[in-house]
Amino acid sequence: MSSPLLFDIHFPQGHLALWLQAIWSAQVPMDQQGVTRRLVADAGSGVLFNIGEPILVDQQALHDPVMFESTNKQAHFIHLPSGTDLIGVRFQPGMGRLFQTKLAKQESTTGPLQTSEFIQSLFVRLKDCLITQERIDLLDKAFYQRVSSMTDIHDPVLKAVELLQQSSRVDLLDALPLSQRQIERQFQHRLSMSPKYFQRLRRVRAVLLALKEGRNHTRLAELAIEYGFSDQAHMTRECQLIAGITPKRYINRKLLP
Repeated sequence: MSSPLLFDIHFPQGHLALWLQAIWSAQVPMDQQGVTRRLVADAGSGVLFNIGEPILVDQQALHDPVMFESTNKQAHFIHLPSGTDLIGVRFQPGMGRLFQTKLAKQESTTGPLQTSEFIQSLFVRLKDCLITQERIDLLDKAFYQRVSSMTDIHDPVLKAVELLQQSSRVDLLDALPLSQRQIERQFQHRLSMSPKYFQRLRRVRAVLLALKEGRNHTRLAELAIEYGFSDQAHMTRECQLIAGITPKRYINRKLLP
């Protein structure tokens, strides 16, 4: 049976990809049953525009039309009821806090991101769009124009995130022109976590994505070594702690991240 969830995702290209992982849309028709999904931690943050019914995250109802999702450090369950109509942007790790800070300076405000003039104007325009692709195009263009003057190619957090996404070795950060203490402080400020914890999140997410794609279902020990765990037991413990599910249970339930 096909899922009643209508989900679309767009991966920004070029300059915008430094800031955004994705622009996405999720809808559940009024004549369909609600959908519950597990959200695996990805160290990202986001802005969610809710044009439909209130949703539930970990059984807590969220009624605000515009919400800023803080850095995701652990797994959550999201329930999308009948009448769900959401669209959002997902920032790259560490970039949501930076975007909020720079936008506040541009607008000379101190309020939360979701109350900014830029975000509120987007919400009004999104409500007038009935076609999903038009909404995605609107967000892509608006965020591209906004971040064009914000990017610092020498951003130490961006460089550190790139290194940790490419390798499981935290010692690669020694190549950055910052001390370990400075890097730790920058990560805590922007991501509310240490570089080591960020690395742990990315490894667990990489394992679950590999399992979703059908790779190494029967060779978990090899998968553990491939993604930098000491052994299968280590991988199992990390997945249980961070994602709330072991690799074997993930395979059996065939859950989506």
